[in-house]
Amino acid sequence: MKIEILDSIECQVSKEDGKILFPLLSYEAIFWKQGPYRKTRHTYRKSAFSFQGKTHWCFYTGLLPRVRKWTEEQGIPLEVVGEEIKIIPQAEPFLKGPGFKEFREDQLKLIDAACAMGRGIVQAPTGVGKTLVFLGIISCYPKLKILILAHSTSIVDQVYKELQRFGFKSIEMFGSGNAIATPTKQIVISTMQSFIKIPTEQYMDYFDCVLLDEAHHLQMNDSTYATILSNMLAPIRLGFTATVRTNDEAQLISEGLLGPVIGKMTIEEAAELKILARPKLRFIKSKCNQAITELRKYQDVYAFGIINNQARNQQIAQVAKEFYDKNETTLIFVTQIEHGNLIAEEIKKILGVIVPFVQGNMPQEERTKIKNALIKKKIKIVLATTSWSEGVNIQNLNSVIITSGGKSEIQTLQRVGRGLRKTEGKDIVTIVDFLDISHYLLTRQVAERLAIYSDMGWL
Repeated sequence: MKIEILDSIECQVSKEDGKILFPLLSYEAIFWKQGPYRKTRHTYRKSAFSFQGKTHWCFYTGLLPRVRKWTEEQGIPLEVVGEEIKIIPQAEPFLKGPGFKEFREDQLKLIDAACAMGRGIVQAPTGVGKTLVFLGIISCYPKLKILILAHSTSIVDQVYKELQRFGFKSIEMFGSGNAIATPTKQIVISTMQSFIKIPTEQYMDYFDCVLLDEAHHLQMNDSTYATILSNMLAPIRLGFTATVRTNDEAQLISEGLLGPVIGKMTIEEAAELKILARPKLRFIKSKCNQAITELRKYQDVYAFGIINNQARNQQIAQVAKEFYDKNETTLIFVTQIEHGNLIAEEIKKILGVIVPFVQGNMPQEERTKIKNALIKKKIKIVLATTSWSEGVNIQNLNSVIITSGGKSEIQTLQRVGRGLRKTEGKDIVTIVDFLDISHYLLTRQVAERLAIYSDMGWL
């Protein structure tokens, strides 16, 4: 088998060799076909090749190590033509700025792994100082053009301010009220939503290095991150996330456009090192009218048992009051705005206070004011949709209440992560979850979340 490395994006093989690699570079997908009475589920193997032509096929360069290993295991002779571009760090990680002394050993370990490999994913929980790891990597390449991509303006603002604080000079920012333009500076930071509006030819060969925040968003071939990375020749490609998606499609796409996991720290490891607070789980059996058992559609069950369940919403409000009375701060997560409004009404009845409700359409300035007020304990309870699941730094948060059920591992761990930051006098964060066992559709989700907590070693 002969493979030609075209660039940092793609490798090429003959059509015949592509067919040999197909079992390795494909994943199981499903489609629904309408039958005479109902739709039926069917599965098929979907290609992860980036191109399939009459004479040759292409796959993402990040998958080359996987292909090398597989062909060796299968006893298939392999010839690789072309050069894998690898840039050697030009300096040791170094930062100098107000309040900063030195990198912790665990941060240096992640920085060293990223610089040594040049491609891949760094998996580390919220609160270990991801921005400092970003800046440490950047400091190792003082002459390279570097792009930092994030999915929210709050993260863009935060990283931009840190770059300025540590004395980086040639910086420009897109996507936080700034006009979209052609990149001209050494360091560019942007939301992915804004950057994708830039014509490809203006950035294709401009950058030497790209750093992705919340890299779990790179999960499908048509995702925004995938579109940008598949049009960018930067040889250094690094993604950062607290949770790595485990389905086959996401693994093939993220590994192909970035690389495999090259550095990892778990929440438990960070807690042992006293970097993060340790999660303390508290489960509450939710109340629900038995009429729910007569429902069959999930939407109806969710509306009856979660959103419009007044007894359950009162339980949520009562738990929030317990923390409020102890002068502790609480973040309550909901999925739907209607649910948040109903919980806010119950809290107002009990405490007589209006609880701020952070939503996706809320201006960034208002979100920042609410966050700062929560940090200073001028307010002690905040409701939030998934807009605050990522990229929000609330150091003194004492408790997180998960009210919306669900079974997503990434969403569950992201919400827990909001309270993991350790401060003086705060060694644990209380995570409150509701056991909805009144209907089998909700019970299944409870079981999934309990499995997640068990896998993390929290039960």
